[in-house]
Amino acid sequence: MKKNNDPVKEYTMKRIILFLIPVLLVFSAIQNIYANPTEISVMKKNTKLNIFDMFDYEEDGVAFVSMSDIYPYKSKKVVIPKKSGDEYNKLSYVILDKYRENFLTNLKLHETDNLYLHDYLTGKTITLPVKDLKAVARINVYQDESDTPFDFMDYMLGFDIPLNKIKLFKDPGSILVSIGAQNPFTNEALQILTWKKIDQSMFPKTTKSVDKDIIKNFAEHYYDLAIGDTYLSEAYGYRYYMQDRLHDNNNIFIRRLIIVESETNQVVLDTFYTDNEGRVLSSFENDQKNFKRGMTGKLFVDTPLVILGLGGAVIFGCSSIEVIGNQYIPINCDNRH
Repeated sequence: MKKNNDPVKEYTMKRIILFLIPVLLVFSAIQNIYANPTEISVMKKNTKLNIFDMFDYEEDGVAFVSMSDIYPYKSKKVVIPKKSGDEYNKLSYVILDKYRENFLTNLKLHETDNLYLHDYLTGKTITLPVKDLKAVARINVYQDESDTPFDFMDYMLGFDIPLNKIKLFKDPGSILVSIGAQNPFTNEALQILTWKKIDQSMFPKTTKSVDKDIIKNFAEHYYDLAIGDTYLSEAYGYRYYMQDRLHDNNNIFIRRLIIVESETNQVVLDTFYTDNEGRVLSSFENDQKNFKRGMTGKLFVDTPLVILGLGGAVIFGCSSIEVIGNQYIPINCDNRH
């Protein structure tokens, strides 16, 4: 494998990208909960699942799953050893022996646990035993050797995944990661939603709590927003309604999503997305009568149906998975923007 003679230049030019970026571009991204927390203030966080994204270290022949979002950095159990007076000055450290034990203990993991790579477009899952994975501390993507010495919290702590495992999937951009004793994913592929334009009068009555939340946070704009296009899609016994609210030269400012159970006409999810510095809402415009965007289906064994990809393109921050029933599952991506 070809290496650059200048280690600083080599590192700073390293292609470190999130594996989900391609699919976010194709399906217009998953809801960005950190860049725009008001959008989920009326939804409850699902704390039973820890789902992770991946980084691509192609030059090293690995993908990297960071556990830093759930790691107790203040723990007294050492995972990166150093002699008295020494400083952290390396871009990465392999975590070995008793330090690996400390690392797993802090994460409440065991060598007998597994890491699960799941492709939600096909329903395929690959299981990798934790005991076979290299535990590594890698300096975060915003720093390089010129920033030494490093603080312990500057390191992302996680596992290297050989790229030959990732290449078993057709599209690495549709992979989600979980780790633990049991596989939380189903073997069902998510269904891509097909939409058609409908008259705005068909949009269901909105939920007052969400209405109040939108007005509270966007009052200065909300009252002069024009109603834009309205859309309908149907899947799994639900009707998915989407409506745009326009502001400033007909730019989409707020997009409202309401999901209704077809049999009972009960609203099972009412949420919204906004155009902001963390995400850009893209138009549904298409020359065809019907068009595709977003996905839905049974992604997790013990969780209702989920929705992916109905927001705008995420510029920075981590994304989330919306769950029918007013819940969301954050995707841990070690965002240090």
